[in-house]
Amino acid sequence: MENVSEVVAARLRLMGVDRVYGTPGLAVDPLIGALRGAPTAPGFVQARGEESAALMACAQAKLTGGLGCCVAPPGAGVLRLLGGLYDAAADRAPVLALVGADPAARHIGGRAVRHLAEVCVYCEEVSGPELMDDALHRAVRAALTDRGVASLVVPRHVLAAPARGAAPAARPVPPPPRPPAAKDLRRAADVLDGAGKAVVVGNAGRPASRQVVEVARLLGAGVATTALARDALPDDLPCLAGVAGPLGSEAAATLLGECDTLLLAGAEDLDPAVLPGPGRCRIVTVDREPDDCPLEGGAPAVRVTGDVTACLEALAPLLRPTADRAWRTRVERLVGTWRDEGAARSRRYFGTSVNPRSVVAELSDRLPDRAVVVTDSGTSLDWWTRHLRLRPGMRSLLSGHLGLPGTAVPYAVAARFTAPDRPVIALVGDGALQGGGLNELLIVRRHLDRLADLPPLVFCVFNNGDLNRLTWQRRAAAGDPLVPLSAEVPALPYAECARLAGLPAVRCDRPRYVGSVWADVLAGRGPVLLEFVVDGETPPDWAAGVGTADHSRPAPLLAPLAKFLRVSG
Repeated sequence: MENVSEVVAARLRLMGVDRVYGTPGLAVDPLIGALRGAPTAPGFVQARGEESAALMACAQAKLTGGLGCCVAPPGAGVLRLLGGLYDAAADRAPVLALVGADPAARHIGGRAVRHLAEVCVYCEEVSGPELMDDALHRAVRAALTDRGVASLVVPRHVLAAPARGAAPAARPVPPPPRPPAAKDLRRAADVLDGAGKAVVVGNAGRPASRQVVEVARLLGAGVATTALARDALPDDLPCLAGVAGPLGSEAAATLLGECDTLLLAGAEDLDPAVLPGPGRCRIVTVDREPDDCPLEGGAPAVRVTGDVTACLEALAPLLRPTADRAWRTRVERLVGTWRDEGAARSRRYFGTSVNPRSVVAELSDRLPDRAVVVTDSGTSLDWWTRHLRLRPGMRSLLSGHLGLPGTAVPYAVAARFTAPDRPVIALVGDGALQGGGLNELLIVRRHLDRLADLPPLVFCVFNNGDLNRLTWQRRAAAGDPLVPLSAEVPALPYAECARLAGLPAVRCDRPRYVGSVWADVLAGRGPVLLEFVVDGETPPDWAAGVGTADHSRPAPLLAPLAKFLRVSG
């Protein structure tokens, strides 16, 4: 007779979960045994820590749009799990967390439920085997419908109990989005009938990329994306000004600062700090729910609620095509100048270290088709924002709202398992790698036999011996480019460490070899760690004016950063 764990494993597979990430423990051993034992069960990937397991589930949810799943034992395992679950909750990724409970504890699952409830859209303790099937169905439905984390706290005796023969539950399907109101569409079209328009597409607007391009064409508008929607539009679009964010693209900051009318398409993940001040422009939002896009300074001119793709398709015929293309032409010139400046900066070298800009610029020129590019926080995020150019079919992944350091390696591992036919490249700072990434490389080593013949899985490490973004934030806040490197990272030979763990590795410390090293690595197969010894004195764009401007009135590059520092510090 099947036990509850075997039924749960089968149900998860029916619900679209093909892989579960987790760590073992007595309380969850029945479930992990079921995941490992049946060919019809989802695969199981054992992470080196609970936070990494949750991050891997989050990355799979972001990459596929479906449900990610993780398993953790009780006690300290729950506390370690929370970091990764908060990442999923902040970026609205549907993740199911199955957490064990210790039957010897005074309150079996109550303490875990209290911890998890703060981050979850649904959290329940399952007290009996007869309740498991229904609880699983409700949790999965909540995660998919509310686009967040759902958790079930299940004692070992429930997981190991004989199944009661419950009929398989239907696969939960999120309810269809409400159709947009005709009056809201007409009001939006009226507001958008003007000059100086900009469109920002966010994570929820990713499926509507074609519609965004058409609406921008009709309006003669410039376009920007949020960081999570970095791959929603190809970077060869002449009017695409890059990422809108406090430390994002200078071109996007200029576009949002000077536009008269702003259309936010599924931009629930846009930082309100980058929006024009109250009264400076009219705003139209298109979102799945009325409160998806919170704005500062009062309500927008118009809110259109419904499926973003359907809303934009219904809106396009109502728009009056803009005859005056002067604004669009200006935006395209702005974008072209910004890209040319980026290319020029990537070719500069000072001293003997590698220019970190060139690492991403040379990668961008050689990216294989359908590549997945993952970035961590830190200056690797700045080079990813500035110099990476994605083509159609490519994907990008990062921790968006939370900006959690150390996510790139577990994200990349999950991307490899989720999309085995795609090349995967992770851009990782040395601080982030020491903060947990080195541990997760052991997962790659564990599965090296099955990964060796797949497309390349590259862990690109920026070795500058410093938490470099923090240093540049301190320099920008002080207005002094000579503030010393202030967050030293202990020196470590990363390529040698990878080889010691049994992984192929390459080290590059010569500027002239950056392009050829990338060409060799991307032509290979399987995992490899690629270490670049880079110059920590290369400033990101948002810090390029430190020490050269009147700091009482920040230069355009520094204005978004100054606002961010005032809010956060």
